[in-house]
Amino acid sequence: MEAQSCSAQGASEPTSADIRRGVVAKSKRRRWILRSAIAAAVLAPLPSVILYGCDSPTQYNDLCGWLRDPQNCYREFFIDVGARCGTTPDTRVGTFQGRDMLAQCFLNGGGIITFDPAIDFANPPDKRAPCDPDNPPADGGVCNDQPLKFTITNADASECGIVEFRAKYDFTITVNGDPRPPDTLIADLPKDFVLGGTFDMKGGQVTDTLDVTCPIIKDPDPSVVGGAANLIPTGDVFKFDRLQVTRCPELEDILPHAEIDFAPGGVNQTGVVRLNVFYPPPEGDLSGAQPVKINYFECFIPAAPEPCANNLKDGAETDIDCGGPVCTTRCGDGQACVDNSDCASNACIVDMGLKKCNGG
Repeated sequence: MEAQSCSAQGASEPTSADIRRGVVAKSKRRRWILRSAIAAAVLAPLPSVILYGCDSPTQYNDLCGWLRDPQNCYREFFIDVGARCGTTPDTRVGTFQGRDMLAQCFLNGGGIITFDPAIDFANPPDKRAPCDPDNPPADGGVCNDQPLKFTITNADASECGIVEFRAKYDFTITVNGDPRPPDTLIADLPKDFVLGGTFDMKGGQVTDTLDVTCPIIKDPDPSVVGGAANLIPTGDVFKFDRLQVTRCPELEDILPHAEIDFAPGGVNQTGVVRLNVFYPPPEGDLSGAQPVKINYFECFIPAAPEPCANNLKDGAETDIDCGGPVCTTRCGDGQACVDNSDCASNACIVDMGLKKCNGG
């Protein structure tokens, strides 16, 4: 449903959140008992549900109320998918094949991360900025409205999920669920069944307005004969003002967000790019809670080779990896030179108008 004004929020029609709570909660909340690495950090029972109200005539929903609600859709999404496609507290380590092959990272434990677009050192992922003529990118950033898309592929070649990163508070994450048996109600699924879905938050890249779209959960409609084909979508849409979080600073850490860390590396220095998404803890009081960090990849970029060993003609080299005042390797016959000292033969001659090494 669309974000509602204060006058609209008192309507008697049940929201999709009500449907989700009534149908999903008893099958979803029990799953995280099995995820001890995350649940071990939880100490307190869940507080009561707090409805989202308004205290202004704007069309914004109450961000603090949503964050405080133990059944907000972002938390329930995390309770459902857990660390699928990622890991915590460790990282999913992988490696690119070369500094010029930065479209795919091969995970050490199996799987592939596909980068679209490939990493570009001239437009690094941590310096990307929206194209706004009135506010040009700072700190060497490059104007680029294209999101970074990461496709996560399992070791068996099946797709686990997709993350689109635009900014810290502007991202989309899709986690594919388990194959669902036909005509099966959510409440009848196994305890460890993962529904999956897509959580989307847009706007944080260029504005303080956050448009949140919750995952869509579908169940057969019991009011219709043969209702298995009549699905009820249960995805909510909210419009928040991110600055409202100043009214509830104890909840700011669990505001949905994603972060990319990037270091390009260099000569004899390995680079790295990693993606972390932060979720509210699956159990316990949310006030003052620390988020759970799920790492989806930590991909290392091979170090750049030293000058004179990188298969390029660069610097003061007279030819590829030879000649000039830096390289100790002298150039062979037929390679370019400036003077005799550039050549292994100690003979730099003019041949067909060009200076070349010649061994005689």
